[in-house]
Amino acid sequence: MLDNPIRRSRYPPERLILKLGVGSNDVAVDFGCGPGFFLIPLAKVAGRAIGVDVSPRMLEKAAEHAKKKGVTIELLQSDGIGIQLEDSSVDLILLNHVFHEVKDKPRVLGEFHRILKPSGRLAIVEKTRGSSKPWWIMGPPIVDETELNREIQQTGLSVAQTIEHGNDSIVIGQKVD
Repeated sequence: MLDNPIRRSRYPPERLILKLGVGSNDVAVDFGCGPGFFLIPLAKVAGRAIGVDVSPRMLEKAAEHAKKKGVTIELLQSDGIGIQLEDSSVDLILLNHVFHEVKDKPRVLGEFHRILKPSGRLAIVEKTRGSSKPWWIMGPPIVDETELNREIQQTGLSVAQTIEHGNDSIVIGQKVD
């Protein structure tokens, strides 16, 4: 479900990655990477691609997909608290339809702040427009963009940019210290 040809044709991960301007010297983290839907294409353009997920099974799937695609990735198991990365070591953290599932948002955002380099970016993609679906239809919930901005700013990141992406918004937080 998370990595299938229909999703790939409707929502090509490369389109999002292009909007983020990932470079060959960047260290990029895909938080909530699942089976690698964004992580594998990210690994093709970033200098170092790291997938973080709470599920060991998802990390196994990501490793299998990376091997099939011939890309190098690193994988870490974490719920976002105590990510095993050094302080100020990451250029970009991407969360695609994951932030609404984070339980302890202040602590996780604090951890992101810790691992981001000075001027590092946090890209949170969430559905912010469109219609709500009944519970039995799969898809992400609508997230209040104002609340998302507030949560980012409370962590000491500035909201540098918001990019429309279909019914989603890509909210870019930037480390300013």
